Amino acid sequence: MIITADKPDAGIEDDARSILLVHTPDEHGLCQGCYEFACMFARFPCSQARWAQTVRDGDLP
Repeated sequence: MIITADKPDAGIEDDARSILLVHTPDEHGLCQGCYEFACMFARFPCSQARWAQTVRDGDLP
């Protein structure tokens, strides 16, 4: 999967949507996006996924 992240006019909602496409749980509850892009293990929802879910749900302050 290729994610284009260099669109300055995409907006925060589009950024959140892109993050949620990549940061998904695997069968063990770990975040696939963190492993594939940062080579680290993180439980899902990771901090990026939590932020994106907050944006998606409209709960930003």
